[in-house]
Amino acid sequence: MKRTFFMTGLIALVLAFFMAGCNSMKKLQKEVIETAVVGYVNPQQLEAVNGVVDFNYTVNFAPKQFDKKLILKITPKLQYGNQMLKLQPMYLQGEKVKDANYPVVDYDKGSSFTQKMSFNFKPGMENGVLWADIEAMRGKKAFMLSPVILNKNGIKVWKQPAFSLNGVNYVPVMTETFVEDVPATGVGVVSGYVMFPLGKSAISEAQQNSPVMSQAVKAMEKVLADKNAKITNMFIYVSNSPEGAERLNKNLANNRFRSAKTFFEKDLNLQNTPMARNPKFVVQQTVSENWNGLYMLLEDSDIQNKEQIIKELKDAPNAKARNKVIDSYISKVPELQDVILPVLRRADFFVFYTEPTTVQEDVQLTYFAPQLTEKTPAVTAQTNWQLLNDLAVMAINNKEYAKAQKLLESAIALKQDATVNNNLGVVHARMGHKREAAQCFDKAKLRKEARYNMGLVLMEDGNYAKAIPYLKDQPNIYLAYSQLMNNDNRAALNTFHKIKMQNAMDYYLMAVAAARVKDTKEMGAALTKAVDMQPDLKKRAATDIAFYPYKGDPVYMQIVK
Repeated sequence: MKRTFFMTGLIALVLAFFMAGCNSMKKLQKEVIETAVVGYVNPQQLEAVNGVVDFNYTVNFAPKQFDKKLILKITPKLQYGNQMLKLQPMYLQGEKVKDANYPVVDYDKGSSFTQKMSFNFKPGMENGVLWADIEAMRGKKAFMLSPVILNKNGIKVWKQPAFSLNGVNYVPVMTETFVEDVPATGVGVVSGYVMFPLGKSAISEAQQNSPVMSQAVKAMEKVLADKNAKITNMFIYVSNSPEGAERLNKNLANNRFRSAKTFFEKDLNLQNTPMARNPKFVVQQTVSENWNGLYMLLEDSDIQNKEQIIKELKDAPNAKARNKVIDSYISKVPELQDVILPVLRRADFFVFYTEPTTVQEDVQLTYFAPQLTEKTPAVTAQTNWQLLNDLAVMAINNKEYAKAQKLLESAIALKQDATVNNNLGVVHARMGHKREAAQCFDKAKLRKEARYNMGLVLMEDGNYAKAIPYLKDQPNIYLAYSQLMNNDNRAALNTFHKIKMQNAMDYYLMAVAAARVKDTKEMGAALTKAVDMQPDLKKRAATDIAFYPYKGDPVYMQIVK
């Protein structure tokens, strides 16, 4: 059975049945062996926008290509980590199929079909592989083909990333909830490849010790050394070039897979791990004749007559004629033999793993701290609420929050004071008791520190609209952030104009506000300043949902390129 390999977007799913058996099976093989599906996904780089991935899947059929009595079922699937998402199948039928109501492929003219696909994005899909199960049915006979790769670029996620303000991590405006201080799962991948000599499945010493594999080994060593990392599975893709020596060896792809699997598992120190002993750990994808990869490499090459070569190959009436065309050009075009075809003789691997990550929360709360003096007698601590408050402040500075709570509760028993209630609210906030903190700040709201702290607590709880009036007393980055999260984008931009910008993240958030009000000039100026101060923000800006409307804008593209 011929299989296909995806390269940079375009795929060819060749339904070729190499079967042995009764005469009827051989007859069926002859009738459908030239049936082919040429398909592609658009956009080639799948994107998640506001948590949803939308794309079109198109298949094309040349005239007299699709068997009149054939039904084809193509089921796209997304594999990410150890999870798999099954998408809506595409059904197609030939002209003479009875008792079915699928889109009909015109035998004489050929046909093109596009199906819209949509699914919700989930963590880990960034490194996902889009593939498809293919089932061919003719009468009472059905054949399941091996899965084929549609797209292995993963998914680019446009998102509102967590912002860090003065060491405080905040969550995206799209979610309206705060990141909890609990482990979250991150997904990683280690990848590499080796190339094979013509017609052989042995891996040379040079390929075993290539820079690519050396880097992969170092990356895998870090993963294996991380006790929290969990390796989920490995994809291995094996490709053959379509010239004579490769084409005639029908067992070559499987031999290369076995050779690559053995080498990759040993070189990456996976062979004795529990997951490697799981028969489902490795997912195999082989390509016996990688014609589609050849077309893509030719299109990207500098060969002068490449369009003519591709046209002759695609116009060939059958496999035998196509083979003659490629064999004839191999002797005429040195680059074809020396550069392009060797690239198709390879084995790629992708090892996926998950790793827990934590997000630490804190807030810059303000508390009132009376000055301690040496004259203050310690013996008055039981009756002096001010001394109890002062001792609690010292405990807060030492992060002894339980001790501070007891001291402040004792102080409140002596006197209901706004200062003490504010400081107790700070202690509850530091201990994660947000409800109790809000109650204390509410009791102390006559103090400006308490009003400010109440605003921070409300902001931290996601109550941005309620937080804004409290924070307006002391305009700063937190007020601008709350306005931004409340979609008061113009007000946020005005606040940014008033406050003193402290760091790169301040400018970045200002760029977000400007982008939302469609002020391209100010967005470009603020984002440029942010990236100049902190270059790694360029990567964040490249996938920030706030800048998604500008992905074709020259100002924005110049900043993130």
